Formats: sequence, structure tokens, C-alpha cells
Amino acid sequence: MNQQEYSAIRSEILAWVQALAHAGWLSREDVEPFAGLDDTSPGTLFDGSIHRPLVIGFFGGTGVGKSSLLNRLAGAAIARVGVERPTSREVSLYAHESVRLDRFPPDLPLDRIRLAHHHNDTLRRLVWIDMPDIDSTETANRELALRWIPHIDLLIYVVSPERYRDDCGWAMLMEQRGTHAWAFVMNQWDHGDPVQIQDFLALLKNSGFAEPYLFRTQCASDDGTPAAADDFASLERLIEELADKHLVDQIESQALACRTRRLQTCLAVVKARLEQRSAWDAQRGSWEAQWNEVATELKQGLAWVTQRAAEEFLAGRLKSLAPPESAADGDGPPVNAVWDPWAQQRWEDVLAGLTVDADDRKLPRLPLQQALAPLATGASATVGRRVEERLRCALSRPGNRLQRVLYRLCRIASLLLPLGAAGWVTFNVVTFYYRSSTEHLGYLGVDFAVHSALLIILAWLLPYLSYRALKPSAERAALRGIRAGLDAGLDEIGTGVSRSLEQLGRRSEQLAETASEWLKSCEIPGDDRIIGDSRIARLLPGR
Repeated sequence: MNQQEYSAIRSEILAWVQALAHAGWLSREDVEPFAGLDDTSPGTLFDGSIHRPLVIGFFGGTGVGKSSLLNRLAGAAIARVGVERPTSREVSLYAHESVRLDRFPPDLPLDRIRLAHHHNDTLRRLVWIDMPDIDSTETANRELALRWIPHIDLLIYVVSPERYRDDCGWAMLMEQRGTHAWAFVMNQWDHGDPVQIQDFLALLKNSGFAEPYLFRTQCASDDGTPAAADDFASLERLIEELADKHLVDQIESQALACRTRRLQTCLAVVKARLEQRSAWDAQRGSWEAQWNEVATELKQGLAWVTQRAAEEFLAGRLKSLAPPESAADGDGPPVNAVWDPWAQQRWEDVLAGLTVDADDRKLPRLPLQQALAPLATGASATVGRRVEERLRCALSRPGNRLQRVLYRLCRIASLLLPLGAAGWVTFNVVTFYYRSSTEHLGYLGVDFAVHSALLIILAWLLPYLSYRALKPSAERAALRGIRAGLDAGLDEIGTGVSRSLEQLGRRSEQLAETASEWLKSCEIPGDDRIIGDSRIARLLPGR
């Protein structure tokens, strides 16, 4: 991976995590580490068509002699020192006249940059940067130094025997140690003690530098003449060696690898944050168990409401159960004849409890609230629609199937049996009349007439009474339909919540898979992990 590819991937990942944060899947704390990932490199200051020089920056606190050391390395008084500039308030760049430095990023204040050129060909491959003091009391000075650090290959951390344990400098070192090559200089060595060198080395080793470059210098005089024997020649020789193109490329490659690892670390945290499918499934199971109890409570609490709705519907005072009505306060979600304000409030309380339970499980709140919002306001419409359907279905087919069959049979029997009895009586009357007229027998008497009338009446009365008894009750049918609709509506809204939790779990799983794909795209090739030169290894901290 090169710098351009890293910048593109970083921009895409940053846009992705910001979108997730906006959607509520990530918190601000999850996204903040990505904002600290910089894709700036020293190469952005130069034209990529030519081999760029090594960019060296001097880093340290006030009064440690950074500018004096720079003057001695450059062989000229290019940095102001002493009383003239007790603290740095600007960035000074010192480069060969052949080096063009005109591609400064827009976030760098150009009015606080001092650029100087020289004609010394031996320093052609070097660009020196003298930065403001990191421990300056002026916030603007510290911010300026921090802005320039990403543009530096080799940071020379300059300390003095009195200030090598500076807390501000160490905090900066620990934060930026992996993205740059580091060399360490204890300046003003004529005031130091060998014990301090050993103590400083121990501090560096504890910070991850197994075998750091640590030089002793004395650069107090304005003309650059050392006042005591020191390691200046070794420092100068190291800088000349590092200016080689191959080593510059290695330094840049290792810095890029470090930034990539930091990006991977941030992505791994996001991936772990998104891997919540099991938590969503547990949330869904808990909801389904809780909803069974709440649904029973709602049905019991709405028993008298359903009874009243059935009576009003049959009386014609209620034309429909589905159209919503305004809540009592006029501001809440709509209610209807079978879903009153109490039921709506109980439903909202259950959903609020679900959100609290999700918080306890460390699940994102905003996606859950967005998924539950339509269900919270649409419960009355859903229940009303299902009640309306089941009510009309129940009224169109009242009673059970056996009752309806017997009811129809009794109705038919109440018509056919009296007719059959009357036909039988008529047949007997005609038959006896014929025999009486031909054989001179007696005619039928009053007894026959009474019994015939009783037979016809009973043939009609018994099936008619059964017909009346078997007639389905419209009130019972309406009540049964409303209750069946209420059951169906409650099942639907409860299932809707379960379905939303299932979808959120799948979405979480998909986002975690996307994070895994981003991690794969950020994998560092094996060649980039190997430090090919021991000098580079000494400049970088252990991982």
C-alpha cells in the first residue's frame, strides 16, 4: 500500500464511520480516534516527479538549544537563538536552492513560515525544520508544532540535562513515536552527568526504543563551536547516511505502516462494537417472553372496552372500529374504539422499557428508536384494522359451523314438517271420505280433527322453536369477532417488534462484515513489515 492508496482508504473509512455515527450505530467516542488519523506525509511538500530530500525536524522544550544545534548542523546561523528569540513562534525551513517548497497544505498558516535557501550542495538532500517549543505557554505555538510534525521524516528530540524528563515532551513522544524516525540529543552536555545519560536511555527503552540513537552535544555558542567533546560528528554522519534515497523510502514506508496499523486498531474497535448479533437475538428472546405477559394484561384491561364496542356497533352508534380518534390530550398517538389511551400508554411504556433494556445490553439506542417509532404510533391502526376485519367476518358467519347447519335444517324443517303433516291429514280425510261414501261407513269425527290439528301444530312448533334457539347471537358474534381481532392485532404488533429486532441484528452483522472487509483492505504486506536496515530499526520504537 502506498500513501495515495492509504489516503483513499482512510477517507472512505472515515466517511463510513461518520455515516454510522450519524445513524446511531456508533458513538462519538467510537469515531473520535479516526479524526486523529492523519494521512499527511513529508512527501506532500514536494513534487513527486523527483526524489525528495530527507525532512528533519527539531523537537523539544524551551531553552534546550534546538536552534543552536540546527545552526551547527547547517554550518550557518539560519535559526535565531538566545535573547533574539527565547521561544519559537514560527516554523523555519532551511533547504537547498534547488528544492521547491511551494506545496504547503492549506491548514498550515503561511504567515508563520520562514523559508530560507542555501547553496551548500552537501546539504542538498536535507530540509531542516525548526519548530516552536512544544512546551510553550502559548497554545498557538504548540498547535503549530503539532501541525508540522506529520510532514517530518526524522524528529530529533533535543533535551537538556535539566529537562530530559519533561512531561509535555514525553506525552508527545508517546503519541507520535510510531509515525516518525526518532533520534535523541542531550544538548548542553557540558552541564550534564553520565548518570543522566543512563537514566535517559532507560526512559527510552521503557518507551519502546530498544537501542535508540542518543547523542551528547554542546551547542551553546552562536558560531557553532563546541565547548566540549561530544557526539556531534556521529549525529552528523547518521543524518548524511539517512539522506540516502533507499533509507528515506524505508522511513516513509515504516511511517505509513504505523499509520495503517493505527487505522486497523481503530477499525478493530469499531468491528467489536458492531458485532452484536447475539445481543440483538437475546434482546428479541427477552421481548417475546415479556410480550406474552403484556398481551394478556392488555386483553384483560380492554375486556370492558370490547364489550362496549360490540354493543355500540350493533346499535348503530358506531359505524367503524378502524378510523383513529384523537387522544384525550390531543397530542398523543391516535386511538380508536378498542384501543383506548390506557392501552396506547401501556404500549409506549413497554417499548420504552425495551429501549432501556437495550441500553443495559450496550446496544445502539437510535437505530432501535427509529425502528420502533412507526410501531409505537401505528399500534392503534393495526389493532383497529384487524378488529374491523374479524368483526365483519364474524357477523357474516355468526356461530360455529354445526350451529349454522342445524339452524338451517330447523328452518327447513319448520316449513316442510307442517306441510307433510297437513298432507298426511288431507290424504286420510279424502281416503275416509271416499270409503264412507261408497261403503256407507261413518265419517271422521271430532277426535280426528283435534288430533290432526295437534299433529300439524307440533310438526311446525318443534322445529320452529329449535330454529329460534339455534339462531346465532349477533352480540356474541360481534364480541367474539372483536376479541379475535384484538388477539390478531396484538400478535401483529408484537411480531412487528420481534421482526424489527431481527432486522437490527442482521444489520449489525452486515456492518461487522463490512468492517472486516475494511480490515482486510488495510492489511500490511509482509515486505512492509520487515525493516531492512538496522539503522532504521534503531530509529523506530518496538510495536
